[in-house]
Amino acid sequence: MSFSIAHQIPNTNIIPQAHKVCGKVGFAPYDLPGSEQLGEKIAAEFKAHPEYKAVIMENHGVVLCGEDMLDAYMRFETLELCARTILNASVLGEPNYLTDEEIKHYDQAVKVTHPQFMGASYPSDERAIRAEICKIVRRSCDQGLMISSYGTVSVRWRNNDFLITPVGEPRFDIEPQHIVQVKNGMVEAGKNPSRSIALHQAIYQSNPKINSIILTQSPNLMGFCTSGVKFDVRTIPESWIFLQDVPHVPFSLQYENPQAISDIVGKVPAVLMSNGSVLVTGDKLLQTFDKLEVAEFSAKSLIMAAPIGKLHPINDAQVEELRVAFKVGM
Repeated sequence: MSFSIAHQIPNTNIIPQAHKVCGKVGFAPYDLPGSEQLGEKIAAEFKAHPEYKAVIMENHGVVLCGEDMLDAYMRFETLELCARTILNASVLGEPNYLTDEEIKHYDQAVKVTHPQFMGASYPSDERAIRAEICKIVRRSCDQGLMISSYGTVSVRWRNNDFLITPVGEPRFDIEPQHIVQVKNGMVEAGKNPSRSIALHQAIYQSNPKINSIILTQSPNLMGFCTSGVKFDVRTIPESWIFLQDVPHVPFSLQYENPQAISDIVGKVPAVLMSNGSVLVTGDKLLQTFDKLEVAEFSAKSLIMAAPIGKLHPINDAQVEELRVAFKVGM
């Protein structure tokens, strides 16, 4: 609605997922609400641009289409995340957009086929992890930390084997049978794991103390991911205790060099990946989810404070005092 009344079109190249799900967005000129003329103007925009699946209505809102109601809803939710991300980045500074070539290179670089294994077994501890992942994913959706089209959760099972959410399954409808078992670098036959599986694999192999990972696009954190502005949690001592200093890494690193990100999360629990997502790690999955909640709350607080005045983080001596008092990183 904000874009509608400003007569602007959100650029979905802000994140690859928005570009993939929404594509380019059209704009239909104003007419009387509910009138046949307005319908004709919207229809004309779709007809003139068959590739469009979303049209902003001047001073009205948005119309989206899809193969079915779920497809249209997922597109609406993704476009809303795209819009909120751009607005939050604009409060902080200037949004940075990916080029079509960067997105194309990303799509080509991410591996979508994996060696499979047959005869997966599902003992009680494995089934318990599946249920826990589904619970956290639904909770994330309820709290706006994930949307139906994006959000990945994985949990270490045994040694470097782990369970991970699938690609293409609406997050709010996820069930235990959708979760994908990854064993000895191979995936459970007949299932499609998250496209970030290589990153998760690298993290578990290199960091034995990390047992759970959440990768998502929550709107306030994405404001920092897409603006390049430093996410300075030293402004909130309690947040620093949970997150420590959160590094910001280039967009291409997540698929060109997952080991580099694995090395970073071996030292700090959260990483912002430019125009990509936020990555949070931890021991127990609930603990990792708590860190994500703290990170999104902190990002929201910083964005809301930005119009008021200059932010004032605590100094190095005060951070060291926190480190010692709460045994952070020791």
